[in-house]
Amino acid sequence: MITEQRATEDQVAQEQEDQKRATPGPGWLVVGDDRGEASAALWGWVAAQPWPGWRVTAVTARPRADESPGERAKPHAWSPEPPRELPDNHVEHLVAEADPRVVLDGYDDADLVVVGPRGRGLLKRLGLGSTAEWLVSSHRPLTPVLVARGTEPVEHVMVCADGSPDSVDAVRTLARLPLLQGARLTVVGVDTVEGHETDAVTAAAHVLRDAGAGEVRTLLVGAVPMTVTFDVRPTILGMVDKLEPDLVVVGTRGLGGLRRAVLGSTAEAVVHHATCSVLVGRATLRS
Repeated sequence: MITEQRATEDQVAQEQEDQKRATPGPGWLVVGDDRGEASAALWGWVAAQPWPGWRVTAVTARPRADESPGERAKPHAWSPEPPRELPDNHVEHLVAEADPRVVLDGYDDADLVVVGPRGRGLLKRLGLGSTAEWLVSSHRPLTPVLVARGTEPVEHVMVCADGSPDSVDAVRTLARLPLLQGARLTVVGVDTVEGHETDAVTAAAHVLRDAGAGEVRTLLVGAVPMTVTFDVRPTILGMVDKLEPDLVVVGTRGLGGLRRAVLGSTAEAVVHHATCSVLVGRATLRS
């Protein structure tokens, strides 16, 4: 009796949390700003989207070859010239003398971290790859990450849904973003041997309609068969080319540990190859 009551209470609490996360509203947006030429385009994308009531923080991380003083390695307020400005939001500016990957990893309580597809400076000279690729690497992102390309408002979104916890989190993240309101959505499932994609696509479409999306359509497409298992990456990238969305939404990894271990991350492939913006939901903890 007590066990059943506790289970009911837990279910109600989870439903309330899901409803809260699925309701668009004020949140916290963190923008990784290296102050380079590419950052101007990044801020063009941010400025093109609505952020009503959102807290907006511009974080500039300047990595050093030597070890930074402890306090200067932590994000602290500064007054850059020129400052970043948005028409309807105050932008707070923070700077840190530290690896931008580590700095942005620290914002796991933000609602969304937005970065550009490529950074500049020390990390590239050391051959460490881009901050964007790091943030969606193994066991990441710690908070939802959007890799921004272009400077136009998001009007068409392609959502990849497979029912995995990471995919569900990506859908819930999109449902909270103001840019969802009135946008056209295509929810795509890749039909593999696992056979759960139809339910996943239907569930994702239901959540997004309830959150205020405009037109929502669903597609179930066939995967390209591989020797070991099904690799959904070529199929998803092919749909990106075909649909030409402004934004692709994907979980950091799908169902099936073998696919992840042998064939790599779908999110990493989409971030690397897609020519549009990409939203990656946070990596959920799983045994």
